[in-house]
Formats: sequence, C-alpha cells, structure tokens
Amino acid sequence: MFVGGFFGFLGLFLSAFVSRMELWILTYGVFSGIGFGLVYSPCFTVVNFYFKKRRALAISILLLGTGIGSVVFPFIYHSLIHCYGLQGAVLVISALSLNICVCAALIRQPQELQKGKIPLSNQTSTETNSYELENDIIKPRKSCCQCSTRRPIREIFHFSLIRKPSFFIYALAFMCSIYAYFSIFTMIPGHARVQGMSSARVAVLLSVNGGVMIFARPVVGLLADSKIIQKRNIIGTFLILGGVSSIILPWFTGYYPLLVYSITQGLFPGSFFMFIPLLLLEIVPLENLPQAQGLLNLCLSLPVGISQPLPGWIRDVTGDWTVSFRVSGGVALLAGLLFFVEPAFRTKCQRKRNTSR
Repeated sequence: MFVGGFFGFLGLFLSAFVSRMELWILTYGVFSGIGFGLVYSPCFTVVNFYFKKRRALAISILLLGTGIGSVVFPFIYHSLIHCYGLQGAVLVISALSLNICVCAALIRQPQELQKGKIPLSNQTSTETNSYELENDIIKPRKSCCQCSTRRPIREIFHFSLIRKPSFFIYALAFMCSIYAYFSIFTMIPGHARVQGMSSARVAVLLSVNGGVMIFARPVVGLLADSKIIQKRNIIGTFLILGGVSSIILPWFTGYYPLLVYSITQGLFPGSFFMFIPLLLLEIVPLENLPQAQGLLNLCLSLPVGISQPLPGWIRDVTGDWTVSFRVSGGVALLAGLLFFVEPAFRTKCQRKRNTSR
C-alpha cells in the first residue's frame, strides 16, 4: 500500500509537466493506475480480518471515504484549477496523494498474513499446491509435507478460481456492476451539458451522488449484517433498480430528473463495492481472500477501462446519450439477474458432483 501511494503520487506529479496526451496516458494512466490499484486491494481486504460479526458495517464505514471524496473533490478541483491552473492543481493533488503513504504506515498487518505466522494447517507443500472444491468452498488439500513456506505462483493467485461456477458468475456480475456505475460519471456531465447546464450544476450532480453514498452505505451494511435478506439478493435488487432508472432517464429532460437519477445511482448501484469481499467470503476461506480479491480486481480492470470512453463513443455514433444510458441500464439489469441465479448454478454443480461420485 505504501508503494502504491508513492506510485500514485509519482504519476500525478509527472502529469503536471507533460502536455501531450500520449504522455498523460503513461504518467496518469499507467503510473497512477498501478499505484492506486496497489492501494485498493490491501485497504479493502485487511479490514475483513479484524471484523466478523459486523463485517459489512465495517466495510461500509471504510467506503465512506469514497462518498466524502465524491462530495468534496469536484469543488476542490474546480477551485484549484480556477486559482492555480491545470498544472498547479495537479501538483496540489499529487501532494495530497502522498498522505496515502502515511496512512499505510499506520495499518497493522493481520497475523494471518504475516510471514511465518500462517498455521501449518493452512500451508501446503510445493509438490501438492492445489485446491479442491467442497460445497463451493476452496480448501487446501492436505499434504504429508507442510514444512515449506515457499508458495508457487499458481497458489498465490489462485487462477483456478476462474473455473469455479460461483466465482465466475460473481466476477461477471461485478464486472457488469462496475461498468454500469462508473459509466454514469461520463454520462451525467455529458447529458447535462447537452441540456445547457453550467459546470457548477454538473459538480452538484456528481457531489449529490457521493453524498447519498455517505448515508446509504452504513444503512446497507447494517442490513447485510442483520441477515434478514441474503446479501446477493440485496445487491441484485439494488442493481435492477439502478438499471431501470438508467433506462427510463432519457424520457425526461431538465435538471431535477438528472438530480433524482444521481441520487438513485448513489443509493443503489453505488453500494455494490461493499459486497465484493462479503460474497467472496462465501466461496473462499478468509486466508485466501487477498488472492481472490486480487484475481477479481484483475477481471474488473476491463470494465473499468471501457466504462468511461465507451458511453462517449456510443454518443458520438448515435448523436445523443439515450443509447449510452440504456446500455448502462441493460448491463446493470444483467448484473442483478446474475446475482439472483447464482444459487441455481451452485446447486446444479453440486448435484453433478454427487452424481459423478
């Protein structure tokens, strides 16, 4: 996480001194992208080792930072650019990103992840490093030789998880979710400007989205911890509601429909981040969560990469934002349906394994 914070700072700092888009892709896209990617996974997974009973609430509180940032930073960016210009604003933001290194120094490594602290029952030998599926839970196979602490690449990354139906369906569902959510940050400003709205109103629309997340995520976390409704059903319902709102929005014009839409997206699809580790822990043990989270993040990199340019490209081809909104809504509906049908695939695979035995 410390290294990621430094790379994020370095990418932003170098971006302040380049003027060509190709170099911006290298400095901001590659350097900062790698850096903030290294920050995201550890910060997101470590908290799961310290909370069990109120894990969803703990994750939701952790994610409050993104909601607060969505409220505050649009106005900060606007003010910095107005006062110091683009180069000065990027330099200030790069300096702010160095605080990640300070925060990383304050995070304590869980005992389960410390080198040499992992119990022997969780270690595997270098000769039999493979995992078996038992009731869709990945468990290390027992080995007669458990004295080695070296772990091969295939065990570190657990690429075999891709072959497990539950993980594959969750990965596909989260890929659709993240595209549907991130695409709104291109579509809302574009659609607002087409209707003649000012930059200040666009900033308000984006800030409202983050403000709703500040209040919604703790409530959703409490709901998930209560176990009244299964977690996959909560996120599935939220994504379907968000998808429907994206599909119907083009039928309305003006500032207030967009404001309602921004609130809806912050309340429903904006809550899906906290369910990533919660649902992964249903199919992998806690000590394997960092590897599963890392593999899922690798899958999520594709929709993250296309979620910003693809809606704009669709708008250029079609001439308005209608199709972009409806594609995003359709993808969100698909994600919601995948969460609902996952238990059926799990049951079918379990029956097939029982039959083969």
